[in-house]
Amino acid sequence: MIRCAGRLGARVALALFLLSGCSLPLAVPPLALPTTPAEPLPVPPPSPTAVPSPTAAPTPAPTPTFEQLLPTPTLAPITADARQAIFEQAWNLVHRRYLYPDYHGVDWPAVRDEFAPQIGTAENADQFYQLMHAMIDRLGDDHTHFESPQEVAEEEARSAGELTYGGIGVTIRDDTAGALVTRLAAGSPAERAGIQLRDLIIAIGGVPISDTAAFGEQGPEGAVRGTPGTVVRLLVGSPGATPRELSLTREVIPADAFPPAEGRRIRGTRVGLLLIDTFDREDLVTLVRDQLDDLLAPGPLTGLIIDVRDNGGGYIDVMLDILALFVDGGSIGSSSSRRGREDLEIPGGQVVPGLADLPIVVLTSDGTASAAEMFAAGMRVRQRATMVGTTTAGNTENLVLHNFSDGSRLWLAEYAYRLPNGELIEGVGVAPDRLVAAKWWRFDPADDPQVQAALAALAVQAPASRSAKGRRHGG
Repeated sequence: MIRCAGRLGARVALALFLLSGCSLPLAVPPLALPTTPAEPLPVPPPSPTAVPSPTAAPTPAPTPTFEQLLPTPTLAPITADARQAIFEQAWNLVHRRYLYPDYHGVDWPAVRDEFAPQIGTAENADQFYQLMHAMIDRLGDDHTHFESPQEVAEEEARSAGELTYGGIGVTIRDDTAGALVTRLAAGSPAERAGIQLRDLIIAIGGVPISDTAAFGEQGPEGAVRGTPGTVVRLLVGSPGATPRELSLTREVIPADAFPPAEGRRIRGTRVGLLLIDTFDREDLVTLVRDQLDDLLAPGPLTGLIIDVRDNGGGYIDVMLDILALFVDGGSIGSSSSRRGREDLEIPGGQVVPGLADLPIVVLTSDGTASAAEMFAAGMRVRQRATMVGTTTAGNTENLVLHNFSDGSRLWLAEYAYRLPNGELIEGVGVAPDRLVAAKWWRFDPADDPQVQAALAALAVQAPASRSAKGRRHGG
């Protein structure tokens, strides 16, 4: 199994959840694409944020019905011989197959000499897995990583859309005056308490968000996480209103609270806006297709905007299957390793009816990473979309999964994405055709400067899209 690996963007994804042991998805670094000169557009200033005033009376918390979080598997004992075998296997995989023959300047044989005695004397499974994490971390690679059996179970539950959370039901993004609410779970404690999109969480438990040291290693999000049934106090500000203090009772947030794909028509237009939040879901193709069918149900669209600005990547095969909904086959380039290369082909015959000739814009940002960058690159390579926003993360290493006998595994960077002309975009990213620098998360989609630029691009693109029909499969 191959996955794109990349860094997390500015968004604090799942920040106010208690994951049942899940780590956040990885992304893949981007490769450089040929682009037309960037065309800067003006950005309207954001609405002013209210200044906090004396605390209002706490809002009574509703009486919730509690469920149980999925249990985290208990680590099974592992013999000394098994530990040694897994250690040797992991070390040798890095030695033979790691994308960078110089190991980023790390003396890899010396790392083996350092860790081998410690592996032999590890007192229990937990200590052994800590040592394995530490050894792989010596590469200084944000993408290559080791997962214990517990982490594997949690990651697989998340990828299957089965992971539940204990929290209040929001996602947030760091902002100048606090933590900006960017998504709300329907029926969650946050929604019932009156929290709205683009509200600011100014303080948690009386501690200002700005006092980062007070929250420890887990930061403000760690202060909000907790066991269902416990209470967290928040100071929340809404635009133009006096900040208010809320007492929220944490609950189990269901796995589908934040769909990875959401579609809507932009008010007053026949243009669809499709958010694709990740490529790290096994059922993503079905979810995206369902959203597209819903967008097309009221009648034909005149254009489609695909938002991957906060998409941190995921599985390459899933990304290629999503591309197939918009592009009828063709290559987007290849993945190359120390041992060879693999072509990346879009499946044919899968384009959603009604989309074959539809003008498309893809929104990108520095939070677009990994497989999401490859998606943007693929749409451009196949001459299928215009890019609007800012340059992507430049993080398109491809990880290969290696499973071990105890249920642990290693995700190893073995491939790098290349465009059809052989060019790398690692460390460079995908540059937009129209550069629009904006704190877009502060805006309703109808007022989003990058969405507005995309609408303008669609108006220009529509006639050209039909005349370019015969060129889309050229390449």
